Amino acid sequence: MPFLNIGDTALHYHQDGSGQPPILFVHPPCLTSRLFTAVQEKWTASSGLIRFDIRGHGYSEAGGGKLSLALIAEDMRRLLDGLGVKQAYVCSYGAGSFPALAAMLAYPERFVGGIMVSGASAYTDIVTRSKLQAAFISSILSPKGPIAFKAAWSEAGSKSSFEELHTEAKLGDSNKWREYTAACLDSSVQKRLPQLKQPVLILYGTADKTGQNYAAELKRRLPNSELYGIIGAGRQLLTKEPVTTAFVMTQWLAKQEHPEIADTFQEQEALLDELISKGVQEGAGNPASHH
Repeated sequence: MPFLNIGDTALHYHQDGSGQPPILFVHPPCLTSRLFTAVQEKWTASSGLIRFDIRGHGYSEAGGGKLSLALIAEDMRRLLDGLGVKQAYVCSYGAGSFPALAAMLAYPERFVGGIMVSGASAYTDIVTRSKLQAAFISSILSPKGPIAFKAAWSEAGSKSSFEELHTEAKLGDSNKWREYTAACLDSSVQKRLPQLKQPVLILYGTADKTGQNYAAELKRRLPNSELYGIIGAGRQLLTKEPVTTAFVMTQWLAKQEHPEIADTFQEQEALLDELISKGVQEGAGNPASHH
């Protein structure tokens, strides 16, 4: 089981493939990088993939410092340093978008682009904030088992994926869950998004109306972004729509690394038609005819 010592902690990570720049996956509070395995299994691009457990989550040690978005971003940079990776794309899920955006803002020369899956830059709706606050309070008052169970159950695409997510989630440190959750609730990263010049892919499920609103807000604030919805899908794109999610990510990455494939209007139309054929729509509106 690979670990990398960085400062006061040791991070558990997995590295697959050697294509450059690789993608670094960032998970939300309570859960672990195992969330990304279904997409990883459907991956067909040449990009390398790196997933890691944030300190105090899964197999990673808790370390001594208070967990903040800035510390997670620094850990991400140190992980790249330790693996000898000069630049990477960052791909986040859910509340993992907060440290992912923080890392892109803090280290633009290292994190050259981002993929936000069911992400947000600020949680403003009452339901989402209440769920996060409930997790925060539970991590103080309750044993961590029920919190890990609920977190894994909410994301699992199957019985086996639930068992895997639950087993690893239970290993975490509830103090670090609480600190990570608080950092997401108190984040001011949204105000700084206009400074972010790297390209960003924003992906949501059209049946997730709250997520659609957050995706549209990300699109509005980010200067260099593309927005796509997987038609009929809910929030759990990683575990329930891994094939389509991996396809959209692959096509977007190919455009970033080889911009000539979308140089002309006809080429752009062909790429969009290919997405539409896979059940993906552009933008945050209702599915409409493309032509």
